[in-house]
Parts: sequence; structure tokens; C-alpha cells
Amino acid sequence: MHSQGAIQGTAREYECVMIVRPTTTKDGIKELVDRVQGIFGKTGGRLQKIDNWGLRTLAYPIAKNKQGVYLYLQYLGGSDLVLELERNLRIWDEVVRYLNVLIDEDVDPTARPSEISEELLSAATESAPDPVEIARAEAEARAAEEGNEASDDSDDDNDNDAGDDASDDDDEESED
Repeated sequence: MHSQGAIQGTAREYECVMIVRPTTTKDGIKELVDRVQGIFGKTGGRLQKIDNWGLRTLAYPIAKNKQGVYLYLQYLGGSDLVLELERNLRIWDEVVRYLNVLIDEDVDPTARPSEISEELLSAATESAPDPVEIARAEAEARAAEEGNEASDDSDDDNDNDAGDDASDDDDEESED
């Protein structure tokens, strides 16, 4: 089933962003990508681009998850592909949310070469660290560093005070 209003020999371009459970392993993400590619092969679609945006903190918990791995897909296909992809995304337990967006209608598939390679597919299974967690760790490191500097400064002040007391004692002894 293809779109009724589509020009012969063209396809629609879509983007899909899905949030996968944070407990999903690299192999789990690879398996998910393989299943998605199987859907594209079965329905005549073509995966143009795939990107792993990494583990991110969610604005609010989704299915009791406070974090999720974001996967971005760009693909060519018809409305039948979108229906089948969304049906499967609802079924798969590791996917907690998804959004498909139509980017362009009546795209010539030969004018849009696919950027998919084995390197890109393996890179898509790697999750980048959460930027919020990185910022938190950097802030803690800065706070610890500033705390160490402050304690070093206070130690220096104490040493100077002790030296001042000793010189005061010397002054008192010389007066006697």
C-alpha cells in the first residue's frame, strides 16, 4: 500500500526519534536497528541516516524511567512503512516513546543517497554519556577543587598566625 497522492517513482521522507530504555545494552540497540531495517526491507523503504544521541535525562519520568537513549532515524518510504514501523515500535518493550515526522513529500529516491554503512550502524549502537551527568560531575570536581584550595589557604593563614605568635613571644622576652 503506497500513498494515493504520491507521484509515481517518488517516496516520502520521514524522521523518527525514539527513546529506548536506559538499560538497553549495545547488543539490544543493534538488534533493534536490525529489526527496523527488516521492516524497511519488507515494505520497500530505505533507511537514509541513523544516529545515536546518547543517554539523556528526561524532562519527566516515562514508564518509570528518568533517563533514555535517544535514537534518530531518517528514512524514505510510504504511509504503509510508517504504519508498520509505528505498530512495531508500540510492541517492542525497549522503546518507551517515539515520534515520526513527515519532512518532505514526493522525493526522488535516487537523488537522496543513503548514508548508512557498517561503521555508521556500529556507531549508532554506542551511547554517549548523559550531558547532565557530565555537567554534574564537572561541578562536583570544581567544588572539590575549590574546597581543597580553600583549605590550603586556611592552612597558610594558620601557619602565619603561629609565626606571628612566636615573634610576639620573642618581643616579650627581650623586654624583660
